[in-house]
Amino acid sequence: MINHLHSIYPSLTLSNPDEMSHPEDYQWFETQDSEIIAIAKEDLAEKENKLLSLFLTPVSIDHLWGTKRERSWYHFIKGDTDVPPADPPSSYRFVFFSIADLPMEKEGFHEAFQSLFPERMPIFFESNEEGFIIEEFSSPDQEKISFPEMIDVLMSDFYTKIRFYISEISDDVEEAPSLFRWAESNAEVSAKYRVAAAANFKDTLPYIYIDALPSFHKKQIERTIKKGVGDEPDLLHTIKVFLESGSNATLAAKRLYMHRNSLQYRVDKFIEKTGLDVKQFPEALTTYLALMVMENSSES
Repeated sequence: MINHLHSIYPSLTLSNPDEMSHPEDYQWFETQDSEIIAIAKEDLAEKENKLLSLFLTPVSIDHLWGTKRERSWYHFIKGDTDVPPADPPSSYRFVFFSIADLPMEKEGFHEAFQSLFPERMPIFFESNEEGFIIEEFSSPDQEKISFPEMIDVLMSDFYTKIRFYISEISDDVEEAPSLFRWAESNAEVSAKYRVAAAANFKDTLPYIYIDALPSFHKKQIERTIKKGVGDEPDLLHTIKVFLESGSNATLAAKRLYMHRNSLQYRVDKFIEKTGLDVKQFPEALTTYLALMVMENSSES
């Protein structure tokens, strides 16, 4: 029967909602043999839906997908309901992940993922490569997961590259939907600019400003720097390291393996050629953002 139905509805699949990126786009049924099938809603007219319901049992997605707590969290943060999950944690944060190559069946990786947490956490796959975790804390002093260490474990065990974006921690469950949307957009920016393997809000913030700039503005900012020292990439790199070192000349010189006086000479040269005094905070901030614009425009 399933083969016959598949010939009529090519979108038919034998699957579970948690194995699909958009299970809500499908109508779910249970066969007489207790098999669960899904057919894309766009393939079903109302009459067809009623006809299939005569010999198949319609099944609500809520009865198939995730645990009760996971479904409660998911529908709340996605705006499907304004009822927060029962017995909310003391605090929580959202952790978005992307996997370069899924090393096994998603279900198996899901369980391996769970084993790295001290307690079961709501974990959601939005696709075969991406998803998010709701890391719940039962008390303020509960130990936080080190995601750089988790990356090392997963890479050594599964030989796959994985990236994380970790949101701020919140103790207000009512703000979870807005915090989720904010974290989701930051995670997209973090992935776009490949900010860090385990990035947080502080890492991503400069790139959020850059990403929001119109292309015309980016070109004008780039022109401002290039007209003075655009043909001196070593000098630009020196200034970037100097600024990333908190404008500490001694630390920057160590990172660049050069004498402190040589570094100071390059900083003074940059100030003279561009008119941007990177020893002053407002102009240092302007210069750093401009250098990031240049760096990312050259990579794109």
